[in-house]
Parts: sequence; C-alpha cells; structure tokens
Amino acid sequence: MRSLTLKLSLLFTLVALIAALVVAIWVGTTARTEFDAYCAQSCDMVECLAEGTGSDEQLADVGSLQQVYFDALQSSLWWAALVAGILAVGLAILFSRLITGPVNALKASAQRIREGDLTQRVPPGPDDEIGDLAAAFNSMAEQLEATETGRRQLLADVVHELRTPLSIIQGNLEAWQDGVVAPTPESIAPVHEEAVLLSRLITDLRDLSLAEAGQLTMTRETTDISGLATSTLAPYHERATAQGVALLLDVPKEPLPPANIDPGRIRQVLRNLIENALRHTPQHGTVRVSALPGPRGFVLIQVSDTGTGISHEDLPHVFEHFYKADPSRERGRAGSGIGLAIVKQLVEAHGGSVHVESEPRKGSTFSFTVPIATD
Repeated sequence: MRSLTLKLSLLFTLVALIAALVVAIWVGTTARTEFDAYCAQSCDMVECLAEGTGSDEQLADVGSLQQVYFDALQSSLWWAALVAGILAVGLAILFSRLITGPVNALKASAQRIREGDLTQRVPPGPDDEIGDLAAAFNSMAEQLEATETGRRQLLADVVHELRTPLSIIQGNLEAWQDGVVAPTPESIAPVHEEAVLLSRLITDLRDLSLAEAGQLTMTRETTDISGLATSTLAPYHERATAQGVALLLDVPKEPLPPANIDPGRIRQVLRNLIENALRHTPQHGTVRVSALPGPRGFVLIQVSDTGTGISHEDLPHVFEHFYKADPSRERGRAGSGIGLAIVKQLVEAHGGSVHVESEPRKGSTFSFTVPIATD
C-alpha cells in the first residue's frame, strides 16, 4: 500500500468505526441493564394494580420509572460519546505522529544542511510518499555533498595549476630584474610558453564553467564533418612528423550527411582529442581520426591512438576536472588539465555523447557523436 492518501483515508475510517463501535457497545450494554431494571420494577407495580391492591402513588411511580429509564439512557449516550471522542482523539494523535515524525526529521535535517552540514541523512521512511520524500532528500543531500566536494577539489586543482606557470614566470622575471640572468630568446621562450599555457587554462576554465551552466554561446550551422576533420587535422601533421607519429584520417567514400553543429566548438573538441592523443603516443605510434555514420540521426567521430592507454580503474574518471591517471607523471606543457572535461561538456551541449575505450599499453579510442542536420 504505497498511497499516503489511501492510508489516511483508511485511518480516518478506522477511527470513525472504532468510535461508532464504542458508542454502540456502551449504549447497548447500559440500555439493556436499565431496561431490565425498569421492567422488573414496573411489572411488580402493574401486577399490584391489576389485583386491585395498588395505590395511586404506585401508579405515579410507574411514570417516574419511565423517566428514570430515559434519563439513564440519555446519560449513557453522553458518556459513550465522551469516551468515543477521547479514544478518537488519542488515535488521531498517534496516527498523526506516525506521519509527522518522518516529516519533522526531514525538517531538522534540512535545517542542518542549510547551516552547512551536508552529511545529514534521514532514516528510510515507509513504502509510500513519505518514504519517497526521504529517499529524494537523501539523494539530494548526497548530490550536494558531492558537488561541494567537487567544488573544493576543483578550486584546489585550479590553484595548483595556476601556481606552477606563475611561479616560473615570476622566477624568471625576478632573475632578469636582479641581473642574475640576461633576457635572451632562449630564456624568454619557456616564460612565453608558460604564459600561453596560463592563458589557455583561464580560457578553458571559462568555457567549462559556461558549458556546465548551460550558458555557452553556440552558433549552429550545417557543416560537412569530413571537411571539418580534414581542416582541423592539417596543422598537426608537422608536429606528428617531428614526434615520429603517423597521423591518419579516415573518411568514408560515400559523403556523410551534414551535421548541425557549431563548427568552432566541434573543432575545439577535435583539437583537444588530437593533442591528447599526440601527447601520449610514443615514437612510431599512430593517431587516427575517423568520421563514420553513427546511430540514427548522428555522425560518429573517433580519435584513436596506439599510446600508453588508460587503466580500467581510471577510465570512469578521465572526463573529470584535472583528473590524472598517474599523479607522478610530469605535468604536460601543452595541456590545461581540463581538456577532456571540456570535450564532454561541448559534445553534450550539442545533444551528442562521448565515450572512451582503452587498454593499457595498447592505446585509446575516444568517440563522440553529433546530430545530423534536418531539413
């Protein structure tokens, strides 16, 4: 019985039935007792009158006995109503506490959460709307706690990522200012690289926050995915050659249906995935970008590599902010630390989905879908 309305209706009906039963039993018992006494006394007087031995006073007493009987019956009705009322109020208080108890527990926990204690949970309620409310409350509290934990971790990660380039820039500037090191093109280059990384990190954080808030501006247009993949891949050929990595593009011979996307944002997704693949693919490895027909209504794009791969324990976390599968690994100069998180947000903002498959020391494949343009 999951309906609270049905339970309340049955409880109210039960209270009414119990009250009516108390009245019936009380009045029935009292009326029978009083009626038997009335009959015994009145019958004796009637017999005396019938035999001619009764007096006028006895005749009057018959009427008074009737009045006594009616008064006793009326009194029993009042007493029965009083007892039934007290019993009904007691049952109503008991049943109301059964309902208000979990609600008061929810209220107290909500108050403590409002004061900042996000660890508050309420005991599971009965199998009805109250229980559903308790489960929803606990789920909300868990999400709030996870969000707060994530916010604190994100803040710590941002501070960590900002501190490194700022320290490098500050150290070099102080060295130049003190005359310890002369500013040369060779010493300026790493400072410029850190400044570029810092700028990219700030831009990525801004894009990520807007995407997560659903406020990222996108200009959708009908786009040829094969052409977009080709133009996005072109600037990376020289870098891939310098690394000794084969950079390949696979597109079907049959033209793919045009996609309804923001070309700049999807190009950003592809750049992040390509840079990530090149960063983790050793010499003589391969990075392949493929555009394929996807599920109905979508085009599928894949970026695969033969790099170091990702462990099965780390796979569920690769799209989290600043997550590092190997914390001891040297911080990459080309990445901002949130590239994959941006990939996920941008793809989902288009109505698509992103997926990763990987095997340690065998490579990884990142796949995402984008919607096809409709007429």
